Amino acid sequence: MSDQVTLKADTRTDAGKKAAKRLRNAGQLPAVIYGEKESPIACSVDPRALTDLLRSHGRNAIITLEAGEQSQSTIIKDIQQHPLGGNILHVDFHRIDLTRKIVVEVPVDTEGIPVGVRNDGGILEHMLHYVEIECLPTDIPEQIALDVSDLGVGDSLHVSDIDLGNDALTIVTDGDRTVVALAAPTVIAVDEEEDEDGLVPEGEEMQEPEVIERGKRDEEEGDE
Repeated sequence: MSDQVTLKADTRTDAGKKAAKRLRNAGQLPAVIYGEKESPIACSVDPRALTDLLRSHGRNAIITLEAGEQSQSTIIKDIQQHPLGGNILHVDFHRIDLTRKIVVEVPVDTEGIPVGVRNDGGILEHMLHYVEIECLPTDIPEQIALDVSDLGVGDSLHVSDIDLGNDALTIVTDGDRTVVALAAPTVIAVDEEEDEDGLVPEGEEMQEPEVIERGKRDEEEGDE
């Protein structure tokens, strides 16, 4: 279930791209707190503290933001990252009521080795890495485990096959969506004219490329 952690935030009054750039140059990460029918609060957080929090507790941690004299129960709603460097540029925190259900994305992790991989060389394709779950903030699972051990070549598992094992959790994602599928192994076609070593069969002469032959004919015609 979701961890509950505390993160310090500094409120700010300036906004816009220039203000955000000044914050980053000063070693701070621009952020905003919104939701629950209250006015948004512009703030900033320590990027290292946020990175450590994400590594230790994940995206769905319940974060108590200490912004000025206020404490806000929040969850991370969106993280903007640099397209090349990957460093965090901005983060959105969403206020939550711990007694009201919310919808969050939870990662799906596979367990086991499919029988079709062991016996037939099949290839496991993980097609859906997250599903949306509705639950109380304190009930958010860290991840969802999906057992793929019984999959044979051509088999697949859908969202409807996921068993959360907890009546407090409800899957929102469409049940028909495919989560994993086991594809047949890739077969590389071998030219029948070549032997096992990739050589031309005995008794047949290797012909020179047509472009070389044309070049020779052009030279002979030029000498006449």
